[in-house]
Amino acid sequence: MNALKNSYAIIIGVGHDLPESVKDAQAIYDILSNKKIAGYNKENITLLTEKLAIRKNILEAFDQLIAKTDEDSSVFLFYSGHGGTFTDNDLIASRKTGAPLKPEQENSRHYFLQPNDCTIENFEKTWVKAEELKEKINELKSNRIILFLDCCHAEGMTKSGPEINATELKSRLRNPEGLAQKIDDGKGMSFLTSCRAEEKSYILPGDSLSLFTKCLIEALKGEQRAFFEEPYVRMTDVINYLMKKVPERKPIQRPFVNIQMYDDFILSKLPKEKLYTATPQTSIVVASPKAIGKEIVTNFREREAAVNAVLFVHGFSGESANTFDAIQQYIQEDPKMQGWDMFPLGYSENVKPQMGKGIWASIDDIERVADYLSASINHKYGKYKRIAIVAHGLGGLSVQKALLELEKNDFDRITHVLLFGTPSNGTDDESSKIADNRWADLQKEAPFIKNLRNDWQKYFSEGIPFNFKTVAGTDDKDVPLQTIFDPFEEKYRITVAGNHFSMVQPTSKENDSYRLIIDTLNNNEFYNLYTNQEEINNLLGEYNAVVKKLLPTKNTLNAKGLKQLLFALEGLDRNEEVMDVLLNHPLSLENTDLIGVLGGRLKRRYLQTFLEEDGKKAMEYYGKGLEISSEKKENEQIYYHAINLAFLSLVYDDDKNKMREYAQQAIEAAEKDSFSSLWKNATIAEAAMYSGNFEKAKEYYSLASEAAGIREKISIHTNAFVAYTNLMNTEEDDFTKFLKIKFLT
Repeated sequence: MNALKNSYAIIIGVGHDLPESVKDAQAIYDILSNKKIAGYNKENITLLTEKLAIRKNILEAFDQLIAKTDEDSSVFLFYSGHGGTFTDNDLIASRKTGAPLKPEQENSRHYFLQPNDCTIENFEKTWVKAEELKEKINELKSNRIILFLDCCHAEGMTKSGPEINATELKSRLRNPEGLAQKIDDGKGMSFLTSCRAEEKSYILPGDSLSLFTKCLIEALKGEQRAFFEEPYVRMTDVINYLMKKVPERKPIQRPFVNIQMYDDFILSKLPKEKLYTATPQTSIVVASPKAIGKEIVTNFREREAAVNAVLFVHGFSGESANTFDAIQQYIQEDPKMQGWDMFPLGYSENVKPQMGKGIWASIDDIERVADYLSASINHKYGKYKRIAIVAHGLGGLSVQKALLELEKNDFDRITHVLLFGTPSNGTDDESSKIADNRWADLQKEAPFIKNLRNDWQKYFSEGIPFNFKTVAGTDDKDVPLQTIFDPFEEKYRITVAGNHFSMVQPTSKENDSYRLIIDTLNNNEFYNLYTNQEEINNLLGEYNAVVKKLLPTKNTLNAKGLKQLLFALEGLDRNEEVMDVLLNHPLSLENTDLIGVLGGRLKRRYLQTFLEEDGKKAMEYYGKGLEISSEKKENEQIYYHAINLAFLSLVYDDDKNKMREYAQQAIEAAEKDSFSSLWKNATIAEAAMYSGNFEKAKEYYSLASEAAGIREKISIHTNAFVAYTNLMNTEEDDFTKFLKIKFLT
């Protein structure tokens, strides 16, 4: 079956003073129509170049596309030529009717494509406005649309051509991302421009095609990587390649891409000679078009008269709309917030970041979101007088970088910024000891974090001019407190209840995260009402206050209070008292899970700090938990503690014999458990990995991934990846790719 029989394309090269644009368009046509490469049907491709690239033909091509395509079609749009921008006052002045100019606040900016026959005398009759393209794209039944714009050509690519007029309208397009965002249909279409504002699109010496087009063709041929999960080249393959290769070859040219995409759909077939590099051991199911994408939420609330907007920027483990869904619903019901429009911003649920979905991400992903955010503030959200930003996780790093790059007019509209669980100081240097070196670029002494902190310090040396908060969760096991709080003064620090995920997903309005957002946006003083003070004190290291309050009543504490007391005693290094409570308190005797909670807390801390004491204590607690659960013959608790001891025997103790012994004990207990469960399957998979049975590990990891939510997937992947890379001393092979596919995509 031809997977691309329902794929369509419109390819435009305007020519005239840009003969290279015709070569680019023809080259794209040649590869898309080549049955051995991209595999589009020729009758599904419209090529418009030179005198054919005029307004009438361009609009008619879209009308034909609307008639031919259905909801499962994919649409490839390519434009190489000039673009332009104008304001209402430009048009009023050019018409010479004597009509008064509009006040500056009403002087709207517009964007257009400049066809082959567009001249100063007839530009209003021959241009194609962004609004017109947007209308045509909106009429398409499919949301699988990608637009490539190459319309800011360097002088070396152009010859003297007709100017539009003598004012601002005469300038060639200087901000292509503005044009792209004005064309954006808001339903998840994808677009990629050849460069950013004030940059140019280049041809390198000796080449006949623009650098942008050359890289695009290389990507469509599958030249971007050796490993393919399927015999196709998808949209994100192409985008990631162009975003990397264009600036590598010409540093002053950086493409711009949107990140709220409907679907990672197929753009090209993988050439036959590349098929042998696909991994045979990994079973990949290519979803049918209807099964892949779903409607993209690009706004929570948008009204014509609103002048205030809240932008919710999610991290790389969440979904564009889901992370803040509960909060935005509560805000919708709050009469005090009626004046605020709301928009989610970040990677959509149908497209994965470069490193997959996890707590951490690549620098490229962070910068891509930052670029998109700054461009959106300028163009998409340009009408709003006040903009508040609420960010989660690494989304907060993108926000900080975007703020430092905003033009003054845009920066002055930022009134509130709240960062939840953002590792603003990066990861600790010691984390490089962990096998997962993908985090290395986010170490606090690595260039990205170091430059971000230096730039922030200089930019805000006289204080932060907007209402700012950095927020930590009391039970955030994924992002250490120090990296959230250390870069900022104490007056900006807030602690709320919850783990890394739940702190931004309240289950009711009686929640401090929700109240913090509401109070901050309404410029009210915030006080914790719903967060347990002992949890806050434990997080901040105020262990004495917790012990002083809870130890005298330890025998009457419930499980939650007992856990806080244990955390505080352990934090004060009062290990004997911790063991005394664990061995003698009635709740501890009934619940070995509490011992595991302590062990898990120390295990995670060891992986962050690599302190000897943390690793040693973690093994002690898991060991005691295994001893008690073995006496009680509680199989679930046996394999829970045993598999963690196997992990620590490898990562902390560097003892593979102990690792195998504990792994065998975990498997035996798991197999005695009559019921299948997520953690049983994950345990069997990890234990099989320790015994070298990687096929069995894959089988059970696959079962676990089917039942796991995003948080569980990240947790399982962390253990599996760290353990495997310690065992095999490699981060890139079929098994690590399998783990990424199953747990991070």
